[in-house]
Amino acid sequence: MQPSWFSNRVILLIAIGLLVSIGTSGYMHFEDLTAFEAFYMLVISVTTVGYGDIHPVTAAGRSLTLLVVPVGLLLVFGLGVSLATERLDDLILRGGVGRLERKIAGLKDHFIVCGYGRLGREVTANLRKLGCSIVVVDKDRERLGELDGIPFVVGDALREEVLDRAGIHRARALLATFSEDTLNVYLVLEAREVAPEIDVISTASDREASRRLYLAGASRVVSPQIMGADILAKSAYNPSIYQLMSDVMSETAPEETISQVVVNPGSSLSGRHLSDFAEMDIDVRVMLIRTGDSVMLSPAGNSVLEPGSVLVVVGDRDELEKLERMGLS
Repeated sequence: MQPSWFSNRVILLIAIGLLVSIGTSGYMHFEDLTAFEAFYMLVISVTTVGYGDIHPVTAAGRSLTLLVVPVGLLLVFGLGVSLATERLDDLILRGGVGRLERKIAGLKDHFIVCGYGRLGREVTANLRKLGCSIVVVDKDRERLGELDGIPFVVGDALREEVLDRAGIHRARALLATFSEDTLNVYLVLEAREVAPEIDVISTASDREASRRLYLAGASRVVSPQIMGADILAKSAYNPSIYQLMSDVMSETAPEETISQVVVNPGSSLSGRHLSDFAEMDIDVRVMLIRTGDSVMLSPAGNSVLEPGSVLVVVGDRDELEKLERMGLS
């Protein structure tokens, strides 16, 4: 879907083209002029210059002038207003030329959300709650005007130069949130071409689309419709289990969040017990530990953190970042 400012400008340009074609042809026919002379008369008439060296002498030519001059002025004025409005919007939204580019250039390990539709809005809002740095990419300038303090790039996310402007080479992950599966596939392919190592996460409408996205190179694919259907069915079949999960989530304080921590071999967490967190001054709650295909829910304090284990933990952002650093080194 093209932004409205783009559509309006295209309509204006088409209308001006028709005016030039009809006006020039009319003057050639009614005033017996060459193509250049007819076009010259049209231009000096519409711009109200009126040098007088060429002027309509027939009644039909004068009638045509009465038509093309006001219509031409309206169309040219409309195009000028469109360009001026775009420029003004750019200055207002960006807060000054170059300011937004400098802000994006200073970001590192940020998340790039491509597509600011209904899903993109929710993803952006949740990432913001988690305290993440975000850059939003969308072609619709009016949509991006809703963002408050979040840097953005106006453009087609399927183009390499647009992804470069969003800082893809410094980003932590790229999220494809387009409603059309085809666009998400193209975006995954482009992102993999531009930045092969980046984590690419995409939405999909169904399992077949998920398969194609994985083939295109997506790191992870999430299908809100499939997940929603699964949750609805299981919550109906096992209401107590889902009530328990809801209760656990509701115990999370507003300033807390859920994250995963990977225990790398040789890190300071490798081989330690969960009970050691207290002496390491780490205040988090470990919800589960996944080691290979084994999952341990509500692990006890004597649980050993083996290399390669993945911990799902709840805590405030500072504590989680401290634990993540320890898991890496």
